[in-house]
Amino acid sequence: PSFGFLFDIDGVLVRGKTPIPAARTAFQKLVNSQGQFLVPVVFVTNAGNCLRQKKADQLSHLLGVPISQDQVMMSHSPLRMFKRYHEKCVLVSGQGPLLDIAQDLGFCQPITIDTLREKRPLLDAVDHDRRPNVLPSPEQLFSLSTVVLFGEPVRWETSLQLIIDVLLTSGYPGNPYEQENYPHIPVLACNMDLMWVAEAQSPR
Repeated sequence: PSFGFLFDIDGVLVRGKTPIPAARTAFQKLVNSQGQFLVPVVFVTNAGNCLRQKKADQLSHLLGVPISQDQVMMSHSPLRMFKRYHEKCVLVSGQGPLLDIAQDLGFCQPITIDTLREKRPLLDAVDHDRRPNVLPSPEQLFSLSTVVLFGEPVRWETSLQLIIDVLLTSGYPGNPYEQENYPHIPVLACNMDLMWVAEAQSPR
């Protein structure tokens, strides 16, 4: 065929975890009797809190047709092309299996916000209940060369504070802020939807 389809997912094919009935019916017409697509089909989504394989499995279940991870383009998929950052130590923020996502994209030395907070507990002054009674011995950290945002975190305050620390210390959190820190280290942002409905009655 000389054409193919790019499908958005939420609000077009599904609402949250509920398939739109007409979409499921339409997809039965896009595959042959062996379940193979008659034309090239790719699914695009702003979601970034899971691996492509998990999203493909979810779509296969919801739409009733076999879908491979190679047919799924997520918000973080373009980071596969940012090879100059893959060998460097990067701070990753967001939700879901962050280390698995980062490593699947090619990042060899990802560090999560939680790991950074554990190594530098005094940097997180927001939640007093999580502050240690006995401070651990400071551990040597690799310098962080990049911040990678896979979407919004659950704990905004902690994540924002630690990301700011990383940016203002040029990748050495725990050090004093530098007076001249611009341009700061790169921030690679893969933003999820700023507003969506899913299964709610009004936008979230």
